Amino acid sequence: MKDAAYGMGCTRAQVICKIVLPTGLPAILTGVMLAVARAAGETAPLLFTALFSNYWIYHDGSLAVMNPTASLAVLIYNFSGMPFDNQLELAWAASLVLVMIVLVINILSRVFGKPKY
Repeated sequence: MKDAAYGMGCTRAQVICKIVLPTGLPAILTGVMLAVARAAGETAPLLFTALFSNYWIYHDGSLAVMNPTASLAVLIYNFSGMPFDNQLELAWAASLVLVMIVLVINILSRVFGKPKY
């Protein structure tokens, strides 16, 4: 398709905007969404990088990007070892939320990654 576009007199910018990007965009979006889903589901790296933090991304009303932040995987790990029933229930609920997030992102990647003929 690129060669045909060049043969018809399209410029390099037109070929990129009209042929390359529309052809490759579904695959790029699929890869990004699957990477986010996998990162959300990975527990071991989050346990080592979040360092069992209980802080959230907003601290005192401002965005605290460089501070440690809490994650669902760390919450599940911390609450699953507790002897209290309500914390075990919260760990199971967080597990369900994490699985549902990964499922929704995978379904969206399949929908957006479908080739359009």
